[in-house]
Amino acid sequence: MRTLIIACLIISLAPLNSARADNSDSPPKIDVPQTQTPPRVDASVDDPAWKSAALIPSLSVSLRTGGEKIDPVPTEVRLLWDANWLYIRFTCTGSEIYSPFTHHGDKLYQGDVVEVFLDPKGDGRHWLEVEVSPNNVTMEVQTMLTAEPKWDANRILDKDIIARDFWPNLDYTLAGMRTAASVQRDKETVTGWTVDIALPAKVLLRRLGANRFSAGVLRANFMRYEYPKPADENAKRKLIAMNWAPVMYGQPHISPGAMGYVTLVARPTEK
Repeated sequence: MRTLIIACLIISLAPLNSARADNSDSPPKIDVPQTQTPPRVDASVDDPAWKSAALIPSLSVSLRTGGEKIDPVPTEVRLLWDANWLYIRFTCTGSEIYSPFTHHGDKLYQGDVVEVFLDPKGDGRHWLEVEVSPNNVTMEVQTMLTAEPKWDANRILDKDIIARDFWPNLDYTLAGMRTAASVQRDKETVTGWTVDIALPAKVLLRRLGANRFSAGVLRANFMRYEYPKPADENAKRKLIAMNWAPVMYGQPHISPGAMGYVTLVARPTEK
């Protein structure tokens, strides 16, 4: 049943115009430093550990064909790692929060949310999706392919692969994951929200036969979904989908080849 739900989501978010958008550039890359001082993973804005993190200063609007020009909502992503954890912080600017979900596994993608897609081996055969809402509600998806991945010019999996060999598990729980979220305010006015995520090496690296991170490369994408309040209170909220590695609007779940390259850089050895 939940596999059907994600299939419906893919269809409902797909652009109405199927003409090709430009996704010809190479996926982005970022070097992430190893940290001696782990973040507290409490979403406090004053945690000094994040000052040394790798920074993605902004996300871009997902690719789509036609339609109006949409500006991204200011969003920063910071990254750190140590032997046991991959640490991710989202800093989201915004004057309002729309997140009507309260239970693990709810359809968080239908409200304001941040998302991480991660393929530790980088072969497009197995990846994880983690969603965290401003209220620190989580949803995880584990997806596996039972065939070699094939994708089109926009890095979307071929339809025959999706039909036969695409197996998302929406009942998945990422054991040991730690998350925290906080909302920032100026007096009574919301100014933004922060999410911290710590992903455990012993789960992420199972296919690699390892249980500790070391210097190397992972494939990943970082996204934010924002549903701003419309001027007309009777109008439906419209999704602004933003990403680090460019993906077609509504298609990150079926675009493992679009993920960027995250290089874990070892801390220099002290003399």
